[in-house]
Amino acid sequence: MDLAFGELPLYRVTAAIHTDNSPALAVLAESGFVREGTDRAACLHRGRRHDLAVLPLLRPDWEELPRPRAWDA
Repeated sequence: MDLAFGELPLYRVTAAIHTDNSPALAVLAESGFVREGTDRAACLHRGRRHDLAVLPLLRPDWEELPRPRAWDA
């Protein structure tokens, strides 16, 4: 995220994760991503359709996160 928002002029980064992937959803939530919605049957994986959780992170939200940045090391 430091690259996306710190060096590149991106405003929004979006993750799309299987709704049954609880560990990945938890990591994204801890990183500041907010669940925005669900894309129903959006992914075909191993012959089955899966819903995808859509989680964006916006530049203003990233700027408010209380953590060191890559360039602070």
